[in-house]
Amino acid sequence: MAKNVSRAPKASQSTNRPSKGIFAFFDKIFNMDRILGGEFPASQLRYVLWVSALIVIYIVSSLNAESLIHKIDKAKFALEEKRADYTTQKADFMKAGKQSEIIKKVEPMGLEENKVPPTKIVVEE
Repeated sequence: MAKNVSRAPKASQSTNRPSKGIFAFFDKIFNMDRILGGEFPASQLRYVLWVSALIVIYIVSSLNAESLIHKIDKAKFALEEKRADYTTQKADFMKAGKQSEIIKKVEPMGLEENKVPPTKIVVEE
């Protein structure tokens, strides 16, 4: 049977860094060696990106919810204004429809209220 033997990496592989690739770009921009005190574990980058994406989604969602709340408040305010206008106009129309108001409006035309009550006409056949 074969025996499991771990092999140590060659010294030239561990000290040479690739000059191309996304990790080299991040290393140049953010200088992770200085921040973390050593090399940044590339296996953890996937989790960092996942958490970052979740944070961005959370922020976008909360901003969207706040804008929706503002739109709802504006719509409620507009609805209350329209309801107040409706009740005011309805009261004005009810007042304008009264007999006393109609008499006041037709007096300048020369019409006046009939003082004699109506009589019933009966036609016999």
